[in-house]
Amino acid sequence: FSRFTVLVTGLIDLALKCGSLDDADKLFDDMPHKDVVAWTSMIIGHARHGQFDSSVSWFRAMLASGAVPNWYTFSGALTACSGVGVEALDYGKQIHAQVLKSSFLGPVDPVVYNGLLDMYSSCRCLLFARRLFGSMTVKGPVAWNTMMSGHLRCGQAEEALELLMLMVAYGMRPGGFTYAICVDACTALASIKQGLQLHALIIKSGFDSDLVIRSGLVDMYSKCGCIGSAKLVFEMMPSSDPVLWTTMISAFGKYGCVGEAIMVFEKMVELKIKRDGITYLAVLSACSHGGLVSEGWRYFQLMFEEEGAAIAESEHYGCMVDLLCRSGCLEEALSFIEHMPSEPSVAVWSTLLNSCRIYGNTKLGKIAASRLFKLDPEFQSNWVILSSIHAAQGEWDKTWKLRESMKGENVKKEPGCSWIEHV
Repeated sequence: FSRFTVLVTGLIDLALKCGSLDDADKLFDDMPHKDVVAWTSMIIGHARHGQFDSSVSWFRAMLASGAVPNWYTFSGALTACSGVGVEALDYGKQIHAQVLKSSFLGPVDPVVYNGLLDMYSSCRCLLFARRLFGSMTVKGPVAWNTMMSGHLRCGQAEEALELLMLMVAYGMRPGGFTYAICVDACTALASIKQGLQLHALIIKSGFDSDLVIRSGLVDMYSKCGCIGSAKLVFEMMPSSDPVLWTTMISAFGKYGCVGEAIMVFEKMVELKIKRDGITYLAVLSACSHGGLVSEGWRYFQLMFEEEGAAIAESEHYGCMVDLLCRSGCLEEALSFIEHMPSEPSVAVWSTLLNSCRIYGNTKLGKIAASRLFKLDPEFQSNWVILSSIHAAQGEWDKTWKLRESMKGENVKKEPGCSWIEHV
């Protein structure tokens, strides 16, 4: 009897690891005796494949069956709650209560505490996360990292960096993952002073060759406007890591160094470094900022030739539309939009409409506006842009008619605002 249960549980675990969730569900349903290991496999397995709602449902079914969870079960259920987000906060609190009840029978596994911290931060409830963190007698590196990433996720980058200082003050030695989080925090703050201090600490700790940290530093320096420092980090030592190369292309493109971005991409091709959709998006974006239409077309076609049509996402098509519109190739942009494999989004048509305003193309502006009004009739910016196109051509009667139509459709123009910061 127990051997049969162990055998079926092993098959369930195998099916889940292979991604065959339906087969795992069927095997589990046919089990005459479902022990805690089988339940835990279902909860963790579904969460591992991103089926977080399903994982929470399995945990609830386990409790309803009378089975008693162990620490691994709680950890899997908390991972599922973190994946669901804010909507699972109440249920996460219930799990916390069950963990506290179970703690009377023995010490709580640190993995469960880390899961609770991640759950609260993922649910945007940092108050509870801080309380729990403060009550923990033993705080391992994972707990500190979870708190830092939680604050960063909730837009509190400054507090994440303060936790690093507190961690060091407590005698903890930060690891590579800790530094990677803190580099992201400096990037979010665009703080070059804190970024330089952190970089010095990273070099001192011997993590400057870590590829994840190097990619983060390249991004951080470029966001702070120090493209020269970003380039130095990139060139520090040879690497075939595609993330690092893509980050450098993106940094050059955003900083307006289009030629350098293309050079890095061409070097990737020469060295046969793997390029993915994000890499092509970075180089296409660089071409768009530089108005390099022929180069943009070449890389767009290269993407299909080398990687296949499956790699192309709506962002790649949107980037090509932006490139053509910025360069004034409005007819070509319209033709491209009409031949897109999927339905063009509001953003794509808005790009064309705005370019028609800039270049004074009333004919194409009307076409773009008509498509936009069908997709999003209440979006006030589209009405205002089309009105501006008619006004620029001196077609005041049409301008007033549009304004009257806006009133009829109950579309209101939001007033603009600006401010000056005194430093």
